[in-house]
Amino acid sequence: MSVLPGSVVASHLEASAAGLADGTTAPRVGACVGTAGELAAIVEHLVAGQRHIAAALGQLADYVRGRRVDGALSEVLSAAAEASGHSAEALTEARPLLDVVLDMIGAETRLS
Repeated sequence: MSVLPGSVVASHLEASAAGLADGTTAPRVGACVGTAGELAAIVEHLVAGQRHIAAALGQLADYVRGRRVDGALSEVLSAAAEASGHSAEALTEARPLLDVVLDMIGAETRLS
């Protein structure tokens, strides 16, 4: 359990996601990703992150629903949780393809 308020933790998540998004733009992606192994690690962390986001959104939906706050907000949070879970599942399906790439070229091979 985090000792920080949820808004602070979410702010750190946003900053990290923004840093990754900025680092993977065309001019910077070589420095951000670098090797095939780094790409695989990034995808693995994104899968785990998406699963945690799905859980957090689902729990927020339950919290809002339990407090009898706007029902539409609960529905939106639930739908977002489900979408985030689907995103994690889709990313998980990339793992066998990443394994093939790693087997073919090796984890330390530079991609740029």
